[in-house]
Amino acid sequence: MIYLVLAIVFSAGVFVTMRFFKRFGLDNHQALMWNYVFATVTGFLMCGRVDTVPVLVGEAWFGLSLLTGFWFIFTYLLMTASTQSSGVTVTSLSSKLSVVLPAMAGILLFQETLGWQVAIGIILALVALVLVVGGGNQSVENNKGTRWVLPILIFFGTGTGDILMKLNEQRNHADDMSFMIAFIYLISMLFGIILVSYELIRGKSKWQNKSIIGGVALGVINFFSTYCIFQAMRCFDNVILFPIYNIGVVSLTALIGWLVFKERLTWKNYLGLAIALIAVILISIKW
Repeated sequence: MIYLVLAIVFSAGVFVTMRFFKRFGLDNHQALMWNYVFATVTGFLMCGRVDTVPVLVGEAWFGLSLLTGFWFIFTYLLMTASTQSSGVTVTSLSSKLSVVLPAMAGILLFQETLGWQVAIGIILALVALVLVVGGGNQSVENNKGTRWVLPILIFFGTGTGDILMKLNEQRNHADDMSFMIAFIYLISMLFGIILVSYELIRGKSKWQNKSIIGGVALGVINFFSTYCIFQAMRCFDNVILFPIYNIGVVSLTALIGWLVFKERLTWKNYLGLAIALIAVILISIKW
């Protein structure tokens, strides 16, 4: 249970930290690159070992971790843009309502038996997504295009990422998964370096030393968020873990968004949050 609680706290911290990027004028891509640098370093320091290339390539999770590493940075680029254009609460909810995807994967891929409550919960979760994303959060930039498109992309992107993480966890039989997580972040870091280098060479951005600070904060929080959720996967079934984890993150980020960033929610947003709570409760109940 402690890993689940810590995963919720660290995951909420990821959204809040990205929200500060805009406040302090950080370059999103450079900060994300440094985030992966420090997440990778943190992981290798925790595991205390580096495998040889033949041993690494021979790991059952090697190929899948390459895809997961790319998927991490792709999703976080979307999250950074959405957090700043649509707000902490909307982005967090869009991400965490993606619980419907790993729940469906539990039926199709992991042979989990789920009741009719889950089907109702999935429908309610989609309704909640529409209400919260389209509810007109008034404290953020009212760009209708990004307000809809980015959260919806995050919904599917994060859900796919959760499924990839579960598949990685199933293929890793080691007691400590720090090395695998560090390697996944290493792949994300390489993509980040390529992206930032391209932008610097083409003159689309300028080097920012202060982005390193944002990257340090996000990187450490990001690693422990991933580490804790991987550990929690070994203690809970998907149908229990993801709903509790997601509603915990949604609730905590909504509270922080209201207290720290003064994000005002409309009645549609509140209704969506209420429906989301009912949805994840239904999804978490086995027939």
